[in-house]
Order: sequence, then structure tokens, then C-alpha cells
Amino acid sequence: MIRMKKILYFALSMLSLAACHANVQPDGPHDPKVLSILPKAGYPGTEAVISGWYFEGKDVSVTVGGTAAEIQSVSMDRIHIIMPSQELGTYDVVVRVDGREAGGIRFRYAEHPEEEHLSVLSCAPTHGIEGEQVSLTGTLFSPKADRNEVRINGKACEVLSASLNKLVVRVPDNPEGVYPFVVKVGNEEATGAPFTFDKKPEVSVTAISPVMGVVGEELTIQGISFSSVPSENEVTLGGVKAEVLSATSRELHVKVPQNPLGSYPVVVTVGGKSATGPSFLYISKKWKHTVKTISGSAGRAADNKNVIDGGPSQVKYWQPRGLVFLPDGRMAIFDNGNNAIRFMNLSNYNVISTTSAKDLLNAAWRGCVHGDWIYLASKGNNRIVRYNYKTDESSQVNASITGTSPMDVAFDKDGNGYVLVRDGSKSIFKAQGDDFSSMEVFAAFDDGPLAMEFAPDGQLIVSTNGCQIYAVAPDGTKQAIAGIRGAKADDSGTPGQPLTAKFGSNLFGLTLDPEGNIYVADDSFKIIRLILKGEQGYEDAIVSTVAGLSGKSGRADGTGSDARFHTPGEIRMAPDGRHLYVSEYSAFTIREISIE
Repeated sequence: MIRMKKILYFALSMLSLAACHANVQPDGPHDPKVLSILPKAGYPGTEAVISGWYFEGKDVSVTVGGTAAEIQSVSMDRIHIIMPSQELGTYDVVVRVDGREAGGIRFRYAEHPEEEHLSVLSCAPTHGIEGEQVSLTGTLFSPKADRNEVRINGKACEVLSASLNKLVVRVPDNPEGVYPFVVKVGNEEATGAPFTFDKKPEVSVTAISPVMGVVGEELTIQGISFSSVPSENEVTLGGVKAEVLSATSRELHVKVPQNPLGSYPVVVTVGGKSATGPSFLYISKKWKHTVKTISGSAGRAADNKNVIDGGPSQVKYWQPRGLVFLPDGRMAIFDNGNNAIRFMNLSNYNVISTTSAKDLLNAAWRGCVHGDWIYLASKGNNRIVRYNYKTDESSQVNASITGTSPMDVAFDKDGNGYVLVRDGSKSIFKAQGDDFSSMEVFAAFDDGPLAMEFAPDGQLIVSTNGCQIYAVAPDGTKQAIAGIRGAKADDSGTPGQPLTAKFGSNLFGLTLDPEGNIYVADDSFKIIRLILKGEQGYEDAIVSTVAGLSGKSGRADGTGSDARFHTPGEIRMAPDGRHLYVSEYSAFTIREISIE
């Protein structure tokens, strides 16, 4: 009721104002009325606007201190004028309309500002060598980079970016000495800001990118004192010459030459002086990983934990975790938040669900398929639960495990079951066959194990919250194959030395391709890591990031580092060996990674 009264009052007010406005419309001769002038101060030639009423007439004039102003335009309530010449001071402004006069406003004449000219005031840094990026500050530069001509000691500088008051340039080669920058814009030229050219250091190689790859791809070499003439730089990898595609004093782009698989140092020779840089690792092939969201809406959870099925944009999840593939081609998704098992048709990404195991599950985590059953680790109530995907039956497995937080279940090629327990015992338990009532410790860890999967050669690959990846032999002997214990970081380490790499501590998902290469979902840094086997297997494997950008959380699709992940919890390789699937538990989505 109160709101209706306010609306009615507002409407009446508007009608009243409209009526008042109608009453001021000219219905006959009226005296002009002056309200204001803007600006209130300026200098001869300043454009000003006088506001008021009843300015239209046959004879309209404006004087400032008795001097007539040039009138640009006149309307009922506005007069646009050009201020006439006057000495410094404050003057009355008078409007006359058909002999009727109005005043009461004043205008102050101030000093006319000095006109700006092109100038070069300073540079930073003030010294360096060829290839240095230098910022020039000044006035009246062109905001279009190619319209600024910059020279130093008669030699042209490359203009990298431009604004009215700042230019960023790359300086050319020059002898030692001090030289001023000269900037020319149009017909105007300005000199200033001296720059000191230091003595050139010896040629050196500081970095290469990428650090591994295949024959024929482009390699970027960074360093100092290269020649900007490509042919004057000799680049070799393992003694084999590389074609130099382009060159600056700080960067070379070369084509990787033919070499056997292995690691070879990059050597750059300029003017008879050589420098050795990091080594480039030749690999047999290289993949492109493209990420797209196939199910769920980022940031949208299931309402009140309800199970909502449907197509990619209709389905809703509540912390999706584990993923497994069924023999019929479907993918099962363990929805941790509502304890439902969801089934995705990978041809159209439609999802249907079952809640038959809901009363048995509490925080469904990872699992596997064995026969007609899906085995799940129920982390919240320390159970192993199995679900028959053909009959929709579910039951609790009487597992005798020590410790809390079971997080994964797996079976070896002989049909023996394994249960991974993160807390307490920090162990993987082994059962004879699928009878989990009698189990023994298969492998114990100093840190909590998080996920496991069997490699094609029978080794069990395990991730831990100690930032490491382990391989466990069939006899239970374990060995760290990647990462440094407790060294939480995103660092691929030295190529071919996986134990120098560093991982995060939230390695909740890992999977293997048909060749035994390992993919890891590193939730700590929001990236997908790859451990690529070398000539000696995991011993000389190469660690790299294949999707996402370290520390940059997001939900963007894209290829490689253009993609963004929010909470990558689980990752599974599809049976075709060419697609990965990732569950994002706090983004409520399922992502697909295509491998080319």
C-alpha cells in the first residue's frame, strides 16, 4: 500500500512539473532571463554556453564587458557564443533580445595556456645495449606507433607501442657512447633524453622454448649479443646446423634439425664466439590437447542436491568425482554430493541417473568396472560399494580395511581387488579375487595415497598428497617415478629426469594411455600434467603441462594453455586412447580433452 502511494505521488508530481513547464512556454513577448554561463572562466576564443529562458527573437546579441561576442547558435533556452578579446579580469555578460535586456552573470578572463609542442623529456632505462626496450616520455607523440619516427645516432628504432605521452622502442646497434633520441611526428621533430650504449657483453644463451619437441618445429632461443642478421648466427643442436628463421639481438627463431631421439645442447656462434645453452630433447611425437565442456553449466549446482538429468545444458551435478567407462560405451559419473551414479551417452552427452545405491554411499569417490559391477570407494562412511549396471542392484562389500577415507578401487589382470586408503594406514590393500572380506597390505606410503590405476605392463601407478607419483610392482615394491616429496610447485624439471619435476599435493585423479604414459589432474595448480615415457620407460620420462595455465583458475575451453580449469578432480582416458574426460567437482561440469 505504501509503495502504491509513492507511485501515485510520483505520477502526480510529474504531471505538475509538466504543467509548470507548459506555463513557461512563450505565448507573447517575455523579458529574457539568464541563469548561468559555462565555463565561467577562459580566454578569448573560448566557446561558452549561456542558459536561461526566452532567448529566441529577431534581434539577439551578447556583450562581455561591453564587447560584442560572436553568436554561434540560439534556441529558447541556450545561446552558444565565442568569447571576444578582453584584458585579464572579470566582466559582466549581458543578453539582449529584441531590445529587452538580461544580465547577472560574469565571466573571468585568465592567462591563455601555452600551446604544447612535440618533446622528448626522459627515457628509461638510461643505458643498455642493442635490443634494449626503452620507454620514452614526452608530449604530442602520435598514438599510432607507425606515425612516430624514432632515431638514435642516425639509426632507426623499432617502435613497439605508442600513446600521446609514451613510446616504447627497441634500440638498434650502436658504438659505445651517449646519444640523444630524436622523435619525428609529421613535420615536427624533437630531440632529447640521452641514452648510453654500454659495451656489448659476450654472446650467451639464457633460455630455449620449447625444451622438447620433434624435428622441424620452431625453436625460440633467448640470450644476449646475437646478430640481428639471421645469416650471421650459427646455431647447432648436437653439432647439426639449424636453419635460422629470424633474429634480433636478444632472440633467435630456428627450425629444429634432424637428430636421433635424445637430448642435445643448443650452441650459438656469432662472430667466432660461441655460447652453449640448455639442451633440447627430441621426442618421437607431440600431441595437441583441446578442452571443451560437454556436460553441466559452470557454477550451477543441483538445486537442493536433486538429481537433474538431461542434455549438456539441462543436467546438473553436485560435486561430480569419479569416472569409469562401461563395456557398452557409456561413461559412469560418481556424483559425490548427492550420492547418485550418473550415466552419460558419449554420442550425444545425454545423462540419466540411478539412486539405488544412495543409502549405501557417502561421498562417492573413485572406482572401476569389474564384470557386471561398478565398484566405488565411499569415502565418507569407509565402505566399498558395488553396483550392477545391468540389474540396477547395489550392495556393500564387506571390506576389512584399516584406516579411513577409502578413495579408490581397482582390479589387476588376474581379477584381484585393491583398495586405496588415504588416512590412517596410508596404504593400498589387496584382496584375493573380488572377496574383500580378507585383505592384506599391498603397499604402504609415507604420505596419503590419492588415486591409482594399472599400467599396461602390470605396474600400479599411484599419486600421493606428498606431491609424488609412484609405480608399484606386482610384488608390492614401490618406487617414486616423478616429483620431489613435499616440494609443492608447478615445475616440469629437467627433461628426461622426472624426479626433478614438482607437483601439487591435490593429485586426486590420474590415468594412463594405451602406451603407459600418465596423465595427472593437478588440482593444486589447475592444470593437466603428462608424464611421457622415455627410452627407458619412466626412468627417463618427460614431465610437461598439456592443458590449463598454472595457478589460473577458470572455466574456459581451448587448446593447451588457452584452456582453464577450476577444480580438476578426476581424469580418465577413454577406451579409444584419444579422449580424456575430467570432472570438475566445484564447477559442476564434465570436460572432454581431444588428443591430436
